[in-house]
Amino acid sequence: MANRILRESICTSGTIDRLSYFEEVCFYRLLVQCDDFGRMDARPAVLRSRLFPLREDVESKAIMQAIARLEEVNLLVVYEYDGQPFLQVCTWEKHQRVRNKRAKYPSPFPEEQPTDNV
Repeated sequence: MANRILRESICTSGTIDRLSYFEEVCFYRLLVQCDDFGRMDARPAVLRSRLFPLREDVESKAIMQAIARLEEVNLLVVYEYDGQPFLQVCTWEKHQRVRNKRAKYPSPFPEEQPTDNV
């Protein structure tokens, strides 16, 4: 994964300020795990293993509650593709540089979905 830049304005963000400490930590850890398009696999076990690989005391249930809160405050959107959950960080392209031409995970936008006849 590429390095991510956090701008100092994140410290004065009203949206970030509405989060609990745990929700904020989850958000920051998501930022460094997402692909270059701000997407990642949102299955609970995958999130647990990618966000907190060394923390045995963090449960998938707590992470999923944090994900729901991040979606509630419009920091991300959770969507399904072929029956599997994924997430997309909102306004990713506004804050991060997209280096790759192809996303690792499918898009939440139907017009960007791959077609079988290509």
